[in-house]
Amino acid sequence: MRRDNNVKKKAGFIAIFLSAMFIVLCFSGCVEQEEKAEIKNPKTLVRYTIGDAKTLDPADCYDTASSEPIFQIYETLVTYRGDDTKTFYPLLATDWSVSNDSLTWTFNLRQNVKFSNGNDFTAEDVKYSFDRVLTMGAPESGVDWIFAQCMDTNSTTVINDYEIQIELTQPYGGFLALLPYTIGSIVDKDYVEANGGVVEGEENEYLKLHPMGTGPYVLDHWTRATEIVLNKNPNYWGGWEGNHVDKVVIKFADEPATRILALKNGDADFTYVPYSNLEDVIGEEGIVVNPFDSYDVVLCAINTKASNNEYLTDSQVRKALSYAFDYDSAIENAFNGYASRLPGAIPVGMPYYETQNNGQPVYDYDLTMAEQILDDAGYTKNYDLDGTLYRFNGRTIRLFYNAGNSEREKMAVMFRGALDEIGILSSVIAEGWPQLLHRMYTTDDWDLMFIGWGPDYNDPDDYIDPFVGATDTFNTGYTNDTVFEKILEGKYSADTNVREAAYETAYDIYIEEPPFLFICQRQYIRPWRDWVQNYSYNPVREWYFYDYYKAYE
Repeated sequence: MRRDNNVKKKAGFIAIFLSAMFIVLCFSGCVEQEEKAEIKNPKTLVRYTIGDAKTLDPADCYDTASSEPIFQIYETLVTYRGDDTKTFYPLLATDWSVSNDSLTWTFNLRQNVKFSNGNDFTAEDVKYSFDRVLTMGAPESGVDWIFAQCMDTNSTTVINDYEIQIELTQPYGGFLALLPYTIGSIVDKDYVEANGGVVEGEENEYLKLHPMGTGPYVLDHWTRATEIVLNKNPNYWGGWEGNHVDKVVIKFADEPATRILALKNGDADFTYVPYSNLEDVIGEEGIVVNPFDSYDVVLCAINTKASNNEYLTDSQVRKALSYAFDYDSAIENAFNGYASRLPGAIPVGMPYYETQNNGQPVYDYDLTMAEQILDDAGYTKNYDLDGTLYRFNGRTIRLFYNAGNSEREKMAVMFRGALDEIGILSSVIAEGWPQLLHRMYTTDDWDLMFIGWGPDYNDPDDYIDPFVGATDTFNTGYTNDTVFEKILEGKYSADTNVREAAYETAYDIYIEEPPFLFICQRQYIRPWRDWVQNYSYNPVREWYFYDYYKAYE
């Protein structure tokens, strides 16, 4: 009987304890749930960034600010998914095949797809889109080179409404990788023809401002230097079942404090935070800060054209400039350590990186070496300015960067100080992103420009050719016939040994007459709110808002 009472007492104590624990756990769950911030505008995704778009016409787009909205409005035949950069996934094409000689590609197209205006998508639109890129010739950006290296206006043939064939002008193993970029976007032939059509060598001013594609979103409005707003496309073939946002807002704000505040208070779901300001958001409740490895490189382009600055045409001057830049300080101070040295055009992670001096930079910060090179080349300090002697007869070298980019601003200011130490006058100039691109693409009126580059397609050729090849995307004017020849050899060869030897030879030449300061390869960091779901970073295709949604899970 006594034992039974003890058992009953013990059982009663356990029951009371478990009940108390249940109440505590429930209360804790309520507190935890209450601590979660309320999701603002759950069907709208807002991203704060810097630098307005330059164009919304995919045929002449060659910058990240423009490609971001373009990738939401337009679609390509194939695409990437998630963080996978090695697999090509069907999009407007359902499947494809290639001939044994790698010259002929056949694509079967997705049926029952409509453009956002209700027009049917057919093979005619694909041929028109590709031929349009090649005929226009990307008069602002020169991005047409990506197709022109292996296609012409006779390449694409319509087999039937939902099948096309592309005959390459020469075998190119990386062809499929060209198609997911902006120039591979499919436009509506009837829509373009009704609004300016295609004129050789000229932009289509209407398409720059009035995009229209098959993608999940349509342009609501674009207020220059303020915001781009996209609404869901009711005709989207992918449908709106499941979890998606109805609206995307891309807001432009040059001041870091504005962007950081928007992220903290939930008005922004993603934002660009300068590396030096990351400590302001790391550890903040509800904010995710995750560095990703990227192929993004940081450069300072040098205009080598005699029509601009006679001194910069001299490879010895450019070598001296390469020794005058403090790379380690830039990585530490501008990028807060989230970057590594870049030895040449090819970033780490891509094939043939080791062809660049075994991945070791040739130039380090050495002002004594910089001065010695300049003195030996005859550029002595002979210009007296208020008692201080300068080189180049007092000619000022202008250092350009895009307004709002604090990393590039810091590097420009730091470089100006180093140049002054070795007797070179310089000035730092900030311009809006569209204005800066126009200056670089279409004028010779610049000296040095801090700039960046991410992959258009996943091959080292996408770095070497635009940087130091005949393509000359940055309009530096650099010319070397042997380098150009070796780059083409590497581009079109399927033999890895041939490519390796070609890129190594090209590197050994161009690094001694550099048209760039090869600064660093940075990690990608864009903090976001923890209520954003299904986001993943793809270094080849950065944003795909249709996949994201807002919820706590």
